[in-house]
Amino acid sequence: MLEIVLSIYTPIVIGVLLGAGLNPGERELYFFSKVVLYAFLPALLFTSTYSRVFQATDLRPFALTALSALSVVLTFLLTRALKERAEVVLTSMYANAGYLPVGIAQSLWGTEGVASVGFYIFGNNSVSNALAPTLSSRISSPYSLARRILSFPPIAAVMLGLVLGAVRVTLPSLVIQLLKPFSDAAATIALVQLGVEFGVKPALDPEGLKSYAYRLAVVVPLTLLFVKTGILEGVDRGVAVLESVMPSAASCVPISRELGLDARRVARIVVTSTLVSTVAVLPPLLVFVPL
Repeated sequence: MLEIVLSIYTPIVIGVLLGAGLNPGERELYFFSKVVLYAFLPALLFTSTYSRVFQATDLRPFALTALSALSVVLTFLLTRALKERAEVVLTSMYANAGYLPVGIAQSLWGTEGVASVGFYIFGNNSVSNALAPTLSSRISSPYSLARRILSFPPIAAVMLGLVLGAVRVTLPSLVIQLLKPFSDAAATIALVQLGVEFGVKPALDPEGLKSYAYRLAVVVPLTLLFVKTGILEGVDRGVAVLESVMPSAASCVPISRELGLDARRVARIVVTSTLVSTVAVLPPLLVFVPL
């Protein structure tokens, strides 16, 4: 557990120090977010989506995909109905479904657990990235919204991975090798960027608690429903319970900047929810809840 927590907070702390020490301006922050959003995140989303869909031998693991996708949609609808600001909506629906839980899943269940996390990531990330552009004030018509969704680098990467995986296209190993350095570094780079945005004007945000509470209010009961009805069993059940208490994704920061939202506020919300999740919620879950 300590190793996992350190792997999360080390890049965040490095980013905070860089942000506070170098004090980058808006142009530098915007450029950094473009690098993350257009190079690193698409590589991660494409390779994970392609490999999970390509390797699927039956439909059972897709129950995790359905759970995570439904969680995103319901959280989005709840926060929109309550007229929350766009930054709260984004951070409530888009959870850290990969970087934080994958290390825990690997230590508890090995490669099977990692694969199950992949199916959860697929639903969480694809639906979150599809809904995110609807939060932007830069979109003025249904046509521009559709164009924005389809051209949004993360969702384009997910769609490409889904299509190639579903039709069983075998990619040359060279392609995977070329993408691997980017996909492996994506989560760490996103956490560094989160730290940089936070470090420019460091402060925790009470809306981080609100954002995390919205997610728990939707996802925990929904996960219990999937478990109690027998839809999820074994390792998939454990992964679903673990994922239900995850905080906001670091990827929300580059996405918010791309969509014209308040990226610094988003960074404060993400840091706050991450602190609450990893310090107050995860340890009791791992100790007292049978996974």
